[in-house]
Amino acid sequence: MPPEFPLFYIISWIPMNRILKLFTLFVLLFASCSKSTTTDETPTPPVDPVYPEILTFSLEEYPEADIEIDNNENKIYIVLPEGSTLGTATPIFTLSEGATSTPESGTAMDLSESQAIYLSAESGAARKYTVEASVAPASDASVTAMYMPDYYADAVQSGKTFTFTLPYGADVTAVTIEATAKDGVTFSPDISQPVDLSQPLTLTSTTADGKTSLQYTVKAVISEQEHAVRGVYLPSPSHTNSFLSYSKICESIDLLDELNFNCLFVCAWAQTKTAWDSDVLLANTNYSSASQGNMYASYSGGSGDALHDIIEVAHSKGIRVILWFEYGFMHGNGGVNMSDPLLAKHPDWIGINSKGEYSNYNGTDFYLNAYSPEVQEFMLSLMEEAIEKYPEVDGIQGDDRLPAMPRDSGYDDVTKALYYEDTGSYPPSNPEDSAWVEWRLDRLNGFARAMSERLRPKKEGLIVCFAPNKYPWCEGVLMQDWPQWIADGAVDLLTVQFYVTVSYEYDVKQALGYVEQNTSENILNPAMILKNGDSILMEQILVSELKYNRSVGTCGESQFWFEGLKTDHVQKVFKAFYPAKAIFPL
Repeated sequence: MPPEFPLFYIISWIPMNRILKLFTLFVLLFASCSKSTTTDETPTPPVDPVYPEILTFSLEEYPEADIEIDNNENKIYIVLPEGSTLGTATPIFTLSEGATSTPESGTAMDLSESQAIYLSAESGAARKYTVEASVAPASDASVTAMYMPDYYADAVQSGKTFTFTLPYGADVTAVTIEATAKDGVTFSPDISQPVDLSQPLTLTSTTADGKTSLQYTVKAVISEQEHAVRGVYLPSPSHTNSFLSYSKICESIDLLDELNFNCLFVCAWAQTKTAWDSDVLLANTNYSSASQGNMYASYSGGSGDALHDIIEVAHSKGIRVILWFEYGFMHGNGGVNMSDPLLAKHPDWIGINSKGEYSNYNGTDFYLNAYSPEVQEFMLSLMEEAIEKYPEVDGIQGDDRLPAMPRDSGYDDVTKALYYEDTGSYPPSNPEDSAWVEWRLDRLNGFARAMSERLRPKKEGLIVCFAPNKYPWCEGVLMQDWPQWIADGAVDLLTVQFYVTVSYEYDVKQALGYVEQNTSENILNPAMILKNGDSILMEQILVSELKYNRSVGTCGESQFWFEGLKTDHVQKVFKAFYPAKAIFPL
């Protein structure tokens, strides 16, 4: 057939039955080829990846810890032994082959919070474990201590009985108790809520698992009414306006009454002023009138006489009033002012030291000549005048400056002449010469004796007291030999200034020793530094000092000074320690 013939003519030349057979064969061959191709291109299903695992897990610090590895939840549960503390620990763990971790085994972790460990396999598969720790519940229901925060009181344990000793006047019908026991121990009744201790209380402690219970008896013993001086110092009006009007006097003394204080030390002499119109002061100064020398000249209301009203209102509340001669023999702070009303009249009353300079302590406190008979007589006359004008006053108090004088003192003409008269020689240039020291101490000790001898006859029951610094420091610095004052019978109440809080207990203990060497009377009344500038004594220190006073049996305590009582935490403490009145012991 010629090549140029068209395909159509070829097909038309083939018989029809043969065409149909060829078409059928072609379809079958096409279908077979298509199926074979499809089967060859289908991918093989992937193999499941192998996830990394933590195989073993332990804690270096707690080998006995109970540890569970949960691979279904991807968690590690740790239960530390009873009594453990959730904190830093070092996990040691092993991993499935080829796995790595972040953090690595041996890296410390904080068990107080949930922690994560991330794992990676060589195939790229990853896994996160969460580590959770707890402490095994207590199996011991024992109670080892009890504390009553309402009264800052620790209980004394005897077997299964805990006894609280509380101050007179304590209300035990609704008090809360804190108990020391293993974690998870619960109490019945619930002592975190107020309980009634007016009768012994049966307290049941139970472990967290409820399997173990113990019973205790809790009791409260109320002390007898205290015989003590609970004092507060009131400085001059230059430091506080809380007593500058009759209404403020009433308000302030109401606060003292509410807190159950029973003694107020009122500043009666400071900065060449007295707390009353003083004729003695007028006669020895260049004041034009007695009222000019009255530190309460601006007082208003009431009787017009601040000191009279203070005494009257205080007495109406059962509070004693003692006049505190704060400045004593001190002239003033910072230097000597010869135009001062007193020195303007008596320039020869100023003290002189061995260098020929004005006698001073630490370059700040400058002194009158406390060895001078005239200066001593002036001071005694002020005290006598106060008692005569205010016969209802309860006592007179000398300060850490009365009687006192800087150690390097006595080199004025008057004192040198007195020493020559007594010894036949002039004072040695060395102020530490023993005979010279002894002579000067005797002059000041004599003033303490004179106070008691001249003031007590002025009023029956008058209290003669002193507020010196701690001994023997006060003798070595300010010539205050207060053990001798006690031995001479000149002291009814000794309010030593224990203002160094870090050595408070040591200083009080030392002072008690000196007191007990010279009298059988309980006369030590520690002065505490409640307010120092703008700083108020911290609650825990105040509580600690009050507790110590009771442990050693001091005659109460006194607070310097009044404004500190206006602070919330201070009031809270005194309401706990002074829940009722004390009996004034003098």
